[in-house]
Amino acid sequence: MFMNRKMQYIIVLIGVSLMLSCQGSDLTKMDTVSQKAQPDEVSRDVKLTYSDSGRVKRILTASLIHKYTTDTNYTVFPEGLHAQFFNSNGKLATELICGYGLTGTNNDELIFRKNVQIKNQKNETLLSEEIYLKDSTIYSDSTVYILTPSITLRGTSLVAPRDFSSYKLRNPVGVARTEAFDKDINKK
Repeated sequence: MFMNRKMQYIIVLIGVSLMLSCQGSDLTKMDTVSQKAQPDEVSRDVKLTYSDSGRVKRILTASLIHKYTTDTNYTVFPEGLHAQFFNSNGKLATELICGYGLTGTNNDELIFRKNVQIKNQKNETLLSEEIYLKDSTIYSDSTVYILTPSITLRGTSLVAPRDFSSYKLRNPVGVARTEAFDKDINKK
């Protein structure tokens, strides 16, 4: 009987301590956090064609798209994207590839990250880890490489029109022959 009472006392003590240890958990906060982390829409293997008056303006392909609409409207391309931009004659003007993308409300601001590559009609390629597109202008404060058929430029603070037909490097830090740059990349 004494043993039975001692056992009951231990079980009650364990039960009370378990109940007290759970104090302070806020299930509504946990629910809110889990909802914010989840996209409202998820799309896989997407190809979007944007056109105006029957002319294709751009084609965007992405393996995964997350769209958020709860507090602010924005879209994330967590696995990257491939975009093709066409001129008024329907010819490919610019091509963009990146490992991550983010668009703001109404696609007015775009951020591209992770191995960003932009190619233009002049056979020039821009390489960077991060660029921004706002008001039809490309910006970057990251290190940027511009590969032309004859030279490679390196610098920061790039500004260029959306079609990458021209560009300004505000802080150029190097010029090299393209062959030397290609050899250096192939070694890695």
